[in-house]
Amino acid sequence: MTGFSTESFTFLRGLEDNNNRDWFNENKAQFAKHLEQPFADLLEALSNRLSDARRPLSGGKSTMFRMNRDVRFSKDKTLYKTNVSGMLTPSGSKSEVSSILYLHLQSGGGFAAAGYYNLSPKQLIPIRDAIVERAERFDEVLAELSQSGRSLDDDQMLSSMPRGYAQHSAHRHAAHIRRKSLLIQQPLAEDDWISGDVIDHVERLARDAMPLLTFQDPARPS
Repeated sequence: MTGFSTESFTFLRGLEDNNNRDWFNENKAQFAKHLEQPFADLLEALSNRLSDARRPLSGGKSTMFRMNRDVRFSKDKTLYKTNVSGMLTPSGSKSEVSSILYLHLQSGGGFAAAGYYNLSPKQLIPIRDAIVERAERFDEVLAELSQSGRSLDDDQMLSSMPRGYAQHSAHRHAAHIRRKSLLIQQPLAEDDWISGDVIDHVERLARDAMPLLTFQDPARPS
């Protein structure tokens, strides 16, 4: 599968240099042809591939993120994002807060990530409780990720135990309880997108992430 080309990255570099409404509107057809449609097609193709996964994930054009930036309350008045992004979720909706597969295309390449991203303290409670109460199963999750050559990203960690979990500061998974995100990531080069290898890389990431994505659901074998 392909659809991305050198023109995809030429557009993104052009947008970096000409981040204004006139330039974007003049080149909107190129954006649709070389970025928007191929990205939507990729999300749909991944949805089909992952329909038999332990936690099926789906998405398409409706789960892509807008290029326009909300600049109302930001000091940065740049009008457009210089990346294209979207996600797959169990419900096929962007409103999902767990079990996400996120794709990010930018000048130079991009990345994919799978797991739980930047959750609120309230949203993190069931995950943190599960880590405490099902510590041995979480050991297995970490071991399975390691066997696949994956590890949790260390960004977005609290410097101390979250409120309500101070008594677990000596727990063997204390560092994981301090996480605000539990993600594994896959870097993607420009050639991965152009050659079509991106779909294989991202599918492998999603399948490697299944122990993590199904950890909270005891009824679903993980």
